[in-house]
Amino acid sequence: MGVGVSGIAAVTILVSDLARSTLWYRDVLGLTVIREFAVDGALWGVVLLDTDANFVFVLQDKGTAPGVQDLRGTRPVVLAAPSHASVENTAERLRDMALSPRGPVTDPDGTFVDVTDPDGIILRFRHVPDDVSLGFQGVSYSADGSVVGTYDSPRLQTPPRDGS
Repeated sequence: MGVGVSGIAAVTILVSDLARSTLWYRDVLGLTVIREFAVDGALWGVVLLDTDANFVFVLQDKGTAPGVQDLRGTRPVVLAAPSHASVENTAERLRDMALSPRGPVTDPDGTFVDVTDPDGIILRFRHVPDDVSLGFQGVSYSADGSVVGTYDSPRLQTPPRDGS
């Protein structure tokens, strides 16, 4: 059961060099710069629009967000790919751009390719086939990201919802 959300409207990523990251996201994802934000005259953010999927990436200078931890090596953004072939095409396009993507990789949820942005943040493109089960399944990975096994019972113990 959801809460009435129909999709993602925006993703915000904190970056160390606003100009460099704007060019990277614009070129890698084919986005259009539609807004800039300044606080007290200092540029602190840029909004880039994906005209096909109708959502935006907000790039914010991480110097404007005190106390934020480094996000290198994390994947705060996973973009849906319409097919396995589109993941393969994305991987090839990224290789053609000399960006050294990881993948395509196939795991229990489908196929993905990862690419790292200028701040070391991983952007993932993932295709999930229609026949993937949405029931619980734990997936174990090795340090290099390879699937090493699955398990059936949750390890994270949480109390039941009220009224359940």
